Amino acid sequence: MARHAKGKHAAKKATVKKWSRRTESSDRTEEAPGGEPQGVGASAPVADVDANEPSVQPTSTDDRSSHAPKGASSAAGPKHGRHASSGDEAPLPESGSAADRAHDADAHVGGAAKEPGSGKKAHRTSIGKRLGIAAAIIVGVLGIAYVGGAALFYTHFFPNTYISTVDISLDSPEQAASELDETVGSFSFKVKGQGMNLTVTSGQAGIDLDSTSVATAVLEEQMPWAWPAHLFAEHDVTEAVADAMSASALSSVIEKAVEEVNAQADAPVDASVIFKDDVGKFYIAPEVEGTMLDPTKVVDKCMEAVITLQKEVVLRKDERLDPNIFEDDQRLVDACVKANQLARADITFTLDGNPAANVNATTIGAWVTVTPEFEVLFNNDELAMWAETVGEQFDTVGSERTYTRPDGKVVTVKGGPYGWKVDGEALEAAAIEAVQNGTIGNVEIPVLQSGRGFTALGSQDWGARYVDVDLSEQYARFYDDAGTLIWESDIVSGARGVHDSPTGVYTLNNKQSPTVLIGEMTSDGTPEYESKVTYWMPFKGNSVGLHDASWQSAFGGQRYASGFGSHGCINLPIGAAGELYGMIEPGDVVVVHY
Repeated sequence: MARHAKGKHAAKKATVKKWSRRTESSDRTEEAPGGEPQGVGASAPVADVDANEPSVQPTSTDDRSSHAPKGASSAAGPKHGRHASSGDEAPLPESGSAADRAHDADAHVGGAAKEPGSGKKAHRTSIGKRLGIAAAIIVGVLGIAYVGGAALFYTHFFPNTYISTVDISLDSPEQAASELDETVGSFSFKVKGQGMNLTVTSGQAGIDLDSTSVATAVLEEQMPWAWPAHLFAEHDVTEAVADAMSASALSSVIEKAVEEVNAQADAPVDASVIFKDDVGKFYIAPEVEGTMLDPTKVVDKCMEAVITLQKEVVLRKDERLDPNIFEDDQRLVDACVKANQLARADITFTLDGNPAANVNATTIGAWVTVTPEFEVLFNNDELAMWAETVGEQFDTVGSERTYTRPDGKVVTVKGGPYGWKVDGEALEAAAIEAVQNGTIGNVEIPVLQSGRGFTALGSQDWGARYVDVDLSEQYARFYDDAGTLIWESDIVSGARGVHDSPTGVYTLNNKQSPTVLIGEMTSDGTPEYESKVTYWMPFKGNSVGLHDASWQSAFGGQRYASGFGSHGCINLPIGAAGELYGMIEPGDVVVVHY
């Protein structure tokens, strides 16, 4: 290529000229015997090689002339490019530069030219070496800086390092401890909100901080070899204070202040299951938030302020006492459902088929309790008291009754074995079973003794059929199931004040005809009396009853009060006694009254 040829020949021209000068110098210093200078440089001119013209090769019959340096004149005779005429080895001529020498040597050694671009490769290698050296210097400088930084942060804190409000950036542990001591010693904070207005000093709270331990612990946690990553980051190490900070009197100071506030505040109310009378149903009463403060929450918040050295603590609703149970608590919801299952019962307790007492949701509501553990309890004690009350009300044996006789007379009577006697234990068990089963309907009251024809408490509870013995009238009447008078007669009752006839409500125990009535035994061992009767109808055990009395000359009037009264029995004329004996049956009620 033209550019390459030009370059090569220019280099060669310079090389030949320099080589020629070196040769001339050599010729001047080396002379052959006889005084003639040796070498070609003395007489042979050096051909001037035009850098712009192609080089001219010397002509010679000696084929070795082809190895002479290109551009050299052949006037001095054929010469080998690497030898002087004496046959001694001559040094290669130096080129104008290192690049020229490399290029010229490559062009002549072995008679072959080197590949184009080899000079550029050498140049790039040189630049690479320089860059490598520069990089090594930079790395060395950075290494020194890195090691220096690590050494610094072994003993000092990173920039942007804070303990609470204290900036300890680039401090030593001793400096940081001193700053912490100064801050803590003068520290105070104010607590306000939710009724509180209190200022607490470090002395009142007994605040004590082992500042040296804190600073040392923070530095130990630092990673000095990673300092480049932490150089511009924020480092809030306040949490290190928590383990080393103590406030021995803080709790008592705060709790006392909270107690004073709570004395004027409203307590929270838990959600609960209650019975609502107007709807006859259990429902959940929602919780009610109070205004009382939670001492634990307030102390914790103040302790946090101490640790972080805050100047002010503002209490909010979050520091109030919370209800323990909320209306959406599933356990409470389930308990309400279970309570309503019990309250669904609507039971009418009957006596002889007639309504006597009722148990419904309103009654049950007083017997069901939901415990704090959400258990639904049926209060058996309350039910037992109810059963006892019912038993007392419907134990009509001997009770006072007021009734109106069919002829219109109003009578009040008390005493006698007739009536209803409730079995309290059986009634309690029946009520529990009926409530738990959610019974809706009638349940007969279990009794130990029953009568016939119960209607209502305190009234006639023996039905329409009975014998009415009126002691004040000295007259007896018998009414059938329809209340119709079917028998009546004058009588003589027990002697007044001596053998009064017993009053009350009785039933006929049996009847017998004929029989002998035997009185009580006297002191001499003989019965008080022995009387033969045709019709015997006892109603008080087998000692007092209705019977004929042939020894009475008359009946009715005031004979019972005039010394003609009986030993307590009801004396009847023989005919009337026979009629009654044919009508009355064991179990029929006999009412004796004044």
